[in-house]
Amino acid sequence: MKTMKKKLKAVMHRFGSDPDYLSLRKEYTGILRKLNITKAHYGSGSHLLGNGWVNIDRKPTYKDATKLYMSADLISNHPFPSDHFRFAFAEDFLEHLTQDESLIFLSEAFRCLQTGGVLRLSFPGLKGVLRKHYRSSDYEGASTGREKAFTRWGHKHFYCEESLAVVARHLGFSDVKFVQYGISVHKELRNIDYRADQRDLNIHAELTK
Repeated sequence: MKTMKKKLKAVMHRFGSDPDYLSLRKEYTGILRKLNITKAHYGSGSHLLGNGWVNIDRKPTYKDATKLYMSADLISNHPFPSDHFRFAFAEDFLEHLTQDESLIFLSEAFRCLQTGGVLRLSFPGLKGVLRKHYRSSDYEGASTGREKAFTRWGHKHFYCEESLAVVARHLGFSDVKFVQYGISVHKELRNIDYRADQRDLNIHAELTK
């Protein structure tokens, strides 16, 4: 009986009807609107942003009383209002999701953006990963590449520019731009990237709803 209740609750949460999820969404919506927070930092880890940003991750790994943090499962229903955020940002997060998980994350990030809102993504691109880690076309090369690119860091999937654009446009994003490290036409997204050591490996993309 307990197992059935757990399964039912998981299904309810998946489709946004779980009472706990609805309560959390109401609570977070109230806080965001009261504080006029319209910028979301997804998968924040220990790198927390201030100045009007909400930092979002499954569990806090670093506490800073001066910065807003909200706990959320980013591969499930996001407990945030639709059409709310003007800007969103995720760096070194997308590659830790399987492809199906990334589709959930991107779909929910899209829902939570205002029309005209922008999601900036920074992550290791497939082409750069192949150049850096897959040095020979044999088992040894592929095995070494798997260890260095996937296993060592818990990476699960890498997008390239073309595959990200296909997914983004299918989900409804009206514009997809690939930009340089630290560069954006939006001042809120300018100089926000923090992995300078990966500037030649990472793709930097801005998706507009």
